[in-house]
Amino acid sequence: MTVRVPNDPGASSGNPLSELVRLQTEFQARLAEETISYLRRLQGAAAPASPGTVVMPDGEGTLQATSQPGGTAALELEVENRQRVHCMVTPALGQLVAPSGVTWMPAVEATPPSSLVAPEQVVKLALAVAVPAELPPDTYRGMLVLQGFRQNGIPVAVTVESAA
Repeated sequence: MTVRVPNDPGASSGNPLSELVRLQTEFQARLAEETISYLRRLQGAAAPASPGTVVMPDGEGTLQATSQPGGTAALELEVENRQRVHCMVTPALGQLVAPSGVTWMPAVEATPPSSLVAPEQVVKLALAVAVPAELPPDTYRGMLVLQGFRQNGIPVAVTVESAA
């Protein structure tokens, strides 16, 4: 017995096997597309932004912290995955600059350093920013990039107060 399976989506042979093959093929094609899209998002978490990339502020809020020289500034935020797929998020704090022109490349310890966020899940991220003892008092501004999660950055302001 020979079974003929047409590839014309409009043609209906009435054969349940041909309908099953058609549905399975459509499912596999869609699964491949979604997997590639998902892997591309994950890839963004593994590599830093390349030179020439412009990061624009996103949202109205600014993450703010205060510390003294030699101390630690604490930044906290929550991220919510509103997509239907898991999403990788890796926080990366760029250089911070004061109005006077002093530029600071901060040492940051993120907790967790990277996180896989399930759909509809909210994850709390904490960043401990080590403030060098020789850093002059001022307000340093920069951007926090959530690699793999979104394209734009979150404005950050770290105020370094003079030692008492």
